[in-house]
Amino acid sequence: MLSFCKDTFSWGDYIDRVWDRWLADTKGRLLVGESAGKKMALARVSMCPGNIAWLEGVRVHPDFRRAKVATALLERMAGWAARHGAKEASAIVSQENVPSQRMLEKNGFSMVSAWIYYGTEKKMNKRATSARLATKQDIEKAWQFLQGSHIYQRSAGRYVSSWKWYPLDRKALRQLVLAKRVVVTGRPVSGLAVLNKTGYWDRPDILQVSYLDASGAKPLQDIIAFASNLHSQGYSTLHVLCHNSPEMTPMVEKSGMDESEVFLLYSKKVFTPRKALRPVGQIRQDRQDPRPLRGSRQGQKDDTFDTRAWRLD
Repeated sequence: MLSFCKDTFSWGDYIDRVWDRWLADTKGRLLVGESAGKKMALARVSMCPGNIAWLEGVRVHPDFRRAKVATALLERMAGWAARHGAKEASAIVSQENVPSQRMLEKNGFSMVSAWIYYGTEKKMNKRATSARLATKQDIEKAWQFLQGSHIYQRSAGRYVSSWKWYPLDRKALRQLVLAKRVVVTGRPVSGLAVLNKTGYWDRPDILQVSYLDASGAKPLQDIIAFASNLHSQGYSTLHVLCHNSPEMTPMVEKSGMDESEVFLLYSKKVFTPRKALRPVGQIRQDRQDPRPLRGSRQGQKDDTFDTRAWRLD
């Protein structure tokens, strides 16, 4: 299964790093497709806060591409999400992945935000900054800042957690502040960032800025300096993910970080699955057993559909 997921991107792929986590996660399902006993597709769907379904990891064996396999996976994910109360579905796609963008758009998704990803392993000299970890006393002012921020609106009101884009609403902001993951600057608040201090997947040594916002150059410099100083305290790598806007990106680049990739956030507000396609393969949902199914399992009839052969265009 993992053999055709090795060279998805220029740097490889991440599926092998999350496979066991996906199988063990009870809040989502792993879809696996096969044809004539050959493993040929996979995808992952899970539920996130705010009744949002997160779609990820769509991979199709090269021999089965352009056969509507990815569309069938998308529809199966839609069905699972609808049964679990999803009101919205979201996914990220590389700006360079035009085929995936078109597939999502044909299935009713719209691009709602563009994010840029920076990273560096270089340690900077400690810099003076007035940025600070937010406290309970900062929550209301921080929320007021976000409500008046055009960056927040352009970011679709999201922050990143383990490469999933979660709603940054008032409830999430409070939880993040209490977890000491929010950095603010100014009185009243004129800049804000969300931190991920525990890394992701198998990389606990990564410090992530997973939301970045400021009303001007000075507060943005303060927050970047705070993150840079924290990076020097035992982290190997600093990542910054923020909205891809002219107000943000030049300052981030000046701080010495290298641009890696631009991601497009797609969303579908009304998540009503279309009528199922005429069967063209076998796709199943799996939690524990990675072996492809040949038919539905008892008690899981809704999780499996059977087919005769995949059509190739």
